[in-house]
Amino acid sequence: MNIDEQFDNFLAELGVEMERPEDRQFNSDSFPEITIHQASRDHYGVFYRLDLIDQKPELRIMIPVDRGDVKTDIYLVRLSDLTILNTTFVEMSIYPGSDAYEHGREAALQHLLYAVAEMMKQLFWSGDIQTLSFPPEIKVYPLLLHDDRRIDRRRLH
Repeated sequence: MNIDEQFDNFLAELGVEMERPEDRQFNSDSFPEITIHQASRDHYGVFYRLDLIDQKPELRIMIPVDRGDVKTDIYLVRLSDLTILNTTFVEMSIYPGSDAYEHGREAALQHLLYAVAEMMKQLFWSGDIQTLSFPPEIKVYPLLLHDDRRIDRRRLH
């Protein structure tokens, strides 16, 4: 048994199912252009990771739970195609601006990512985690759920 199979077996014993690249709806090979980590001000124990990947914002929400070995549920939140904000990041990135614009582009992208993430958080928390029902402006993908809430891969497609 190779190391990957051993790791898969170890995680399976913990109730974690490994995701295969062909199962994923997001590109795991892309590296974030910008990453911001933060603790929630409004939800005790919740942490956020904000990424700009392939010029699109992604928000990972880590929620503490009392059950399971990991004691954390993790959700990936993306903007749906209903919003124009996905194209905003692309347009900002490709705009051939002045030297002054170029000098401030990265800081502006970070601030924009932070602002968009605040909206994504509000939309996430206004939804229903138990039924995975959320406002149409966002798409939510459970990445890791505690033992008694297995991920139904059919809901991700």
